[in-house]
Amino acid sequence: MRKTALFCLLLIFGLTLPELLYSKEFPKKKTLTIGRATDNVITQQKKIEPIITHLASRLKDIGVERGEVVLAGDNKVSNLIRLLKEGKIDILLESPLIATYLKSTGGATPILIAWRKGVGEYNSLIFVRKDSKINRVEDLKGKMIAFEDSGSNSGYFLPKIGMKAKGLELIQLSSFNSIVPKDKIGYVFAGSELNISSWVFYKKVAAGALSNLDWNTPEDVPEAYKKEFKIVYESQKMPEFIVLVRPGLDKRLVERIKEEFLKIDKSEEGKEAIKPYGFNKFVELQKDSLDFMTEIEKQLRISGEKFQ
Repeated sequence: MRKTALFCLLLIFGLTLPELLYSKEFPKKKTLTIGRATDNVITQQKKIEPIITHLASRLKDIGVERGEVVLAGDNKVSNLIRLLKEGKIDILLESPLIATYLKSTGGATPILIAWRKGVGEYNSLIFVRKDSKINRVEDLKGKMIAFEDSGSNSGYFLPKIGMKAKGLELIQLSSFNSIVPKDKIGYVFAGSELNISSWVFYKKVAAGALSNLDWNTPEDVPEAYKKEFKIVYESQKMPEFIVLVRPGLDKRLVERIKEEFLKIDKSEEGKEAIKPYGFNKFVELQKDSLDFMTEIEKQLRISGEKFQ
């Protein structure tokens, strides 16, 4: 009788053991979400959806059934942080400035950096005409600088907070014909990289802000323009895109997510998934890779720059 009872217990334990181990090993999360802040939902949806679909397909062994894109469609970082804290976005794909803000304000954890268009990092620079007698950004007081648009990391946020961290006051003006107060730096949005370089070349503005990648792209800065320019400011180098995860996401699941991102470029299916965004691969964050976040946090604090 005792042998029969013992056999039954062992049988029951044997049947339930795999499920017990599975529940211990990974949380049962059926839908994995990824998102970012944007004002172009349709384009971002098309670029990001293949990534999360591929990732979810690689995580079926731990219970993930599908991937979903969740976007802060009003381009407000405050709403992105709300979605993050509510657990509605598991993975974030963001620019370094917003990533730093999400880390310090939303508790997100950066886990990887993305290589895009063959480049792992970039920086922002400010340039002027050689004949302008402007040798540093402080000389731009009373003058005008052209930024790309209000959503550009390298063509707006980074140079702006860099100047503000130096104690300079910037004021947005309606056009390059506006009068700039003598103690301030006026700025306007040019809308494109080529417009920025053209406006500086033709002296419509005193300075322009671009990434070093745009600076070395003839379609954005024609050689005929470039030879008349000089650089007066460069930000530190940083990754173009950072992968973060929300606070509270199971650490073992995070490790599997990292594992799949790191080998996404090793298969044809993975390459196709990251192709719409122009990504080449994802790599581990090193200590040096995180140094820029400390510097950006400092500049944000000094400049007082806020996100909506």
